Amino acid sequence: MTRQDILLFLLALLAIVNPVGSAVLFTALAGRFATSVQRRMANQSALAVLIILVVTAWLGKILLQVFGVSVPMLQAAGGLILLRVGMRMVSVEEAKLTPAEQSSVEEVPEAHWKTLSVVPLAIPGAVGAGAITTVVIQASTYNTASDLLIITAVSLVVALVVWIAFRSAGELGRRLGPIGLNIVTRLMGILVTAIAFGLLAHGIGGLLPGLTR
Repeated sequence: MTRQDILLFLLALLAIVNPVGSAVLFTALAGRFATSVQRRMANQSALAVLIILVVTAWLGKILLQVFGVSVPMLQAAGGLILLRVGMRMVSVEEAKLTPAEQSSVEEVPEAHWKTLSVVPLAIPGAVGAGAITTVVIQASTYNTASDLLIITAVSLVVALVVWIAFRSAGELGRRLGPIGLNIVTRLMGILVTAIAFGLLAHGIGGLLPGLTR
């Protein structure tokens, strides 16, 4: 894996995870708890994000083999998923939870903050289908031990950024404001959409090689 590949993967994963948007969700769900509880929730959520990404990277290829899914198939499907995610970000569809999920979350007592930190804050709040697909594709394309270690390191960086965003969620929201949050989300959406078209092109080229001749 070249430096350019690593940088592109890191930027793609950060754009999809969207730490700023995830921090807004964190503020909405954890704002009613005490500051000490919010800090523990940030720690728990970041750890959950790291575990999800690392497990996906190391076991993703095995799951593909079990279900008979090829890399081009996954690239094409991943491109479509990322395209949908990117378009939603560009149009600033910020809600990551359904009204029913939001209602159930609001009823969770403070004693259950550990569960809330994992679902829905870590998944699907921070790590959804787009992020998981991106990691699986990367781990399937670059599958040597050294490459997987690099992917693990990138996952650690992403989890660290999520932790920082969650720990500073209140201050971040106040400084950016609604307009700033919308601008950041739209810019990340454009990047995700561009990456989605690249994945889709690679997938279609692998499935239908005649089109690339």
